[in-house]
Amino acid sequence: MRKRISDMTPADKAAFLESVKRSMLLEYGVKWEEMERKIQDNIDATFDDERFVKMSPDDQIDAAFARKEFGKEKPSLVDFLLWSGKFVTHSDVVEW
Repeated sequence: MRKRISDMTPADKAAFLESVKRSMLLEYGVKWEEMERKIQDNIDATFDDERFVKMSPDDQIDAAFARKEFGKEKPSLVDFLLWSGKFVTHSDVVEW
């Protein structure tokens, strides 16, 4: 399926997340649980002022863009994944 992020329903987001989980294992050989911990840690560091200042300069740049996008509200894991894809590809269209 292919949709703009802004048009995705909660069911679309759930299907997207399931697709990501399958992809991690099939394409990269990484268990989702391991990747989920890393992504959630990145989200937590991005939105924690004390951890943010301890990030590498490159990571701080990416984190600053995330903070600008989401404000003070920490996004859900799936919303962060969708935003990350948009940030990297410069496209608000997602395919899963």
